[in-house]
Amino acid sequence: MNLTTAIQSAVRLAADLVFPQTCVHCRTEGKLLCDPCLAEAPRVGPYPCSKCAMPLAAAGYCARCAQAQPPLAQLRAVFRMEGAIKDAVHALKYDDLRAIAPILGTQMANAARRSTASIDLVAPVPLHHKRLRDRGYNQAELLAIPVARQRGAPLDKDLLARIENTPPQARAANEAQRKERVLHAFTAAERARGKRVLLVDDVATTCSTLNACARELYRAGAKNVRAIVLAREI
Repeated sequence: MNLTTAIQSAVRLAADLVFPQTCVHCRTEGKLLCDPCLAEAPRVGPYPCSKCAMPLAAAGYCARCAQAQPPLAQLRAVFRMEGAIKDAVHALKYDDLRAIAPILGTQMANAARRSTASIDLVAPVPLHHKRLRDRGYNQAELLAIPVARQRGAPLDKDLLARIENTPPQARAANEAQRKERVLHAFTAAERARGKRVLLVDDVATTCSTLNACARELYRAGAKNVRAIVLAREI
């Protein structure tokens, strides 16, 4: 963590001690994400594509995933990246509001509870060490803590490493550029061999990052790779 980030964190902590918490979306006092805003946050829907979590009219795969067969065995997304959830993600990633991570991670853990798939390891999508140093924390790791606890599986924050400091995916011009940026960005540890891994990240847009991580885990010998994200861009 650099000096600027440390000062910002200290200021936010002091503010939290002096001022009451307010909802990141509606600004009412009480919680960082109030119950009404959370209840009204739009869900992905009852029939998401099993591979990319895009909404469908019936259970199965979307036409794109049926043809391309991306490496992820399954992607589960809890919410659409809209409204209160979008505000919460931005507060977590860009405003150093780490205190909201347990609230969001609990929503992911509740969704993960409904899965019957066996999991050996929970792995957050990693940040490059330079970006981790600048930000001071990995938001995916914070979200993964309650997920791992609920699934009863170890949280292995170093199972994956980001070896290329590529620009943020949010700045990519299109899906092709997103895929190109992460093509060789990750590596997986050998202890992934034979393991059933659950990847955790905050948002899925094109799934390029998640699929790049999944490929490296399979190259390292992983038996199965699934993923869960808080929000899906629709």
